[in-house]
Amino acid sequence: MKQDFHPDFIKRYEPLFSKDEFSTFLEYCIKPLRKSIRVNTLRISLKNFEKRAIKNNWLLEKIPYVENGYFITWDHKKEALGKSIEYFAWLFYIQETSSMIPPIVLNPQEGEIILDVSAAPWSKSTQLSTMIDNNWLIMANDIVSSRIKALKTNVNYLGMISIATSKLDWRDFGRYYNKTFDKILLDAPCSWEWTMRKDKINWSMSVIEELATLQKRLIWSALQALKIGGEIVYSTCTMTPEEDELILDYVKKEFGESIEIIPWKLDWLESTPWLTEWEWIQLDKECQYGQKIWPHINNTEGFFIAKIKKTWEVNVDKVSTYYPKKLSEKIIKWKELKVLYSQIKKRFNIDKQAFAKYIIVKKWNEIEIRTKESNSVAALPNIQSIWIPFWEENEGKFNLSFYSAQVFWKYADLNLIDLNREQVDIFKNWVDLVLKDEQIKNCLLWQVIITYDNIIIWTSLLQKNNNLKNQVPRETIKL
Repeated sequence: MKQDFHPDFIKRYEPLFSKDEFSTFLEYCIKPLRKSIRVNTLRISLKNFEKRAIKNNWLLEKIPYVENGYFITWDHKKEALGKSIEYFAWLFYIQETSSMIPPIVLNPQEGEIILDVSAAPWSKSTQLSTMIDNNWLIMANDIVSSRIKALKTNVNYLGMISIATSKLDWRDFGRYYNKTFDKILLDAPCSWEWTMRKDKINWSMSVIEELATLQKRLIWSALQALKIGGEIVYSTCTMTPEEDELILDYVKKEFGESIEIIPWKLDWLESTPWLTEWEWIQLDKECQYGQKIWPHINNTEGFFIAKIKKTWEVNVDKVSTYYPKKLSEKIIKWKELKVLYSQIKKRFNIDKQAFAKYIIVKKWNEIEIRTKESNSVAALPNIQSIWIPFWEENEGKFNLSFYSAQVFWKYADLNLIDLNREQVDIFKNWVDLVLKDEQIKNCLLWQVIITYDNIIIWTSLLQKNNNLKNQVPRETIKL
């Protein structure tokens, strides 16, 4: 890829490097990225994924600072990575290495309520959910309806019960959710200087200045939405001082002792503070705790990451007053679900205790499942969805939603049908299968869970004459 560097880009950054290092830096800015993936440990262990990689002739190199991350090399001519069974079954995500780091720095813990302010394209929200073992609550926000829909589709396919989605202007969280969140990830809209290794960028100082104004408003709002004692990770994929160190300097000068910029460090990752002053502006000493991840040092995209702790009350905008939404839903009590659970037990031998820590909700004519923590935000404004479909009725018969089956199939030991590789290749192309007698031994007609090599593929209908009805949606959306 040819990248024509803007003369002003060269002019403003060249003096900050030695001649040799700046030449190396520019070289890496146009060098193709190494492909990297993050294993979905909600679905598969790292040990078992590595075994699969060997079978597929994938060469994995562990990313030392990302517990479930790998650089990956494979034969492009044999099969596209996104066409593999492992990708089809959501065992991994294709994600740039440095974008995996902000959630790790945020370090979510059990019992915390977490906000991802600008969640598109969703990889970080799902990474956070994996880190908390699909429990508690993550609110993933975006302002564009189509992106919210895409997120919800992915969340459903992954069975990520911990994620609620919201559609709220980024700048308004402080007004609507004052002192609500324990931790906030603010991966801010930015000028994307460091994405030039995969995309050609149109560099402009006017765009940078406009974005810096937005970023200040975003971080102000996020600090209002943060509980006292809570932490924000602010990150960008740009090296622009106006969007990085000067944002930190702004919040320190605006909020003083009410915030603290916290040092962070990951083993095996080379990250460095960069600027202590810019264009005759002396930056607050705590700005040095914001770290740059350099393309030419780590051979990744670049990133800027800072961790901010709220130690006291901050100046707030007028907090919105609103009436909670009138919910057209009802929490279903255990005794009302007796028939449902008896059917789940009969069909899959999943004990009702597998669902004990969740809430089952009837919303209109749908039955949904959610965490108890996510249910606490159901009546708040701008919430788009906080549920995973639980079960459906089809021709008077019970169906466990595939999206819930993704979570609970590991508790099942009945009505499981294991396909061979040839059958999976056919099945993932939306074709029905005629199964062998031994494959359906002791299986009941109607809904079954389809597996391959100990991973779930889908749920489908077992019909007469050994026919397996293919119910994989054609509109599957992937991260």
